[in-house]
Amino acid sequence: MKEKLALIASFLPIIALMAIGYVVPIFSNIVKSMQGAEGQFVGIDNYIQVLTSYYFLDSLAFTLKVALVSTALAMTIAVVVALALRETFMGKKLVVLLFQLNMTIPRMAAAMILMLLLSQTGWLSQLSHFFGLTEGASDFPWLVRDSAGWGLIAAFTWKFFPYIGMSVLGILQGASREYEDQAAVLGVGKFRRFWHVTLPMIIPATSIASIIVFASAFGDYEIPAILGSSDHRMLSIYTYMKYADPIMRDHTEAYVLMIFMSLTLMAVILAYRKLTIAEEKRS
Repeated sequence: MKEKLALIASFLPIIALMAIGYVVPIFSNIVKSMQGAEGQFVGIDNYIQVLTSYYFLDSLAFTLKVALVSTALAMTIAVVVALALRETFMGKKLVVLLFQLNMTIPRMAAAMILMLLLSQTGWLSQLSHFFGLTEGASDFPWLVRDSAGWGLIAAFTWKFFPYIGMSVLGILQGASREYEDQAAVLGVGKFRRFWHVTLPMIIPATSIASIIVFASAFGDYEIPAILGSSDHRMLSIYTYMKYADPIMRDHTEAYVLMIFMSLTLMAVILAYRKLTIAEEKRS
């Protein structure tokens, strides 16, 4: 009994910190999200008003587009690169090092690199002008801060695909090629071997890593703050703008958006947890 009490007591500081750092702010935001302009309780009226507004729906659609497309591209590139790195070739260690190096670059730095590379006055634009492909900076395609979000998609894809790739590569390097070799002996083509043998083997790792990438892209602030457009805004930027309003008229809307994003990311985390538990049972 004393040992159990001692164990519980040892967790009390951690529980207190979590309550102060997470539970109290979340509870406070929930309360504030249900208050009117004069502090009166209005219930879910604020949620109905905010979550059905044009600006929220536009921001949500844009955020989902950027996050989903980035995740799909990152997953595709990661699988292709992991399959290539599975083979033995000269300079493989250097390539793997460069592949992993991208994971250490902060998101803000990644956004600045993409800005210097893809903007109309960036390196690609200058090379295009040097080789006579464009007459000036204005002729170069608008690839960053564009209304379609391709600059954001490029940044998220480039930043996050190594995370999926390393997970897939770890599975491929630790797995036996027995079934693939048997399929090759039976005359099964490369694509069918990948579809029926390799893909089922890497799907769990790919799915789990992709969920993490989607959550990161969905809630990210740094990259959209640098590369985002004013035509369509990510939810993180939209929420900050509402909260930073000096007149404080939009603070209630900001609290609603905070709760919505928190619940969305919580659902993603629960999906991630469910997948990891299922994978542990299979293994």
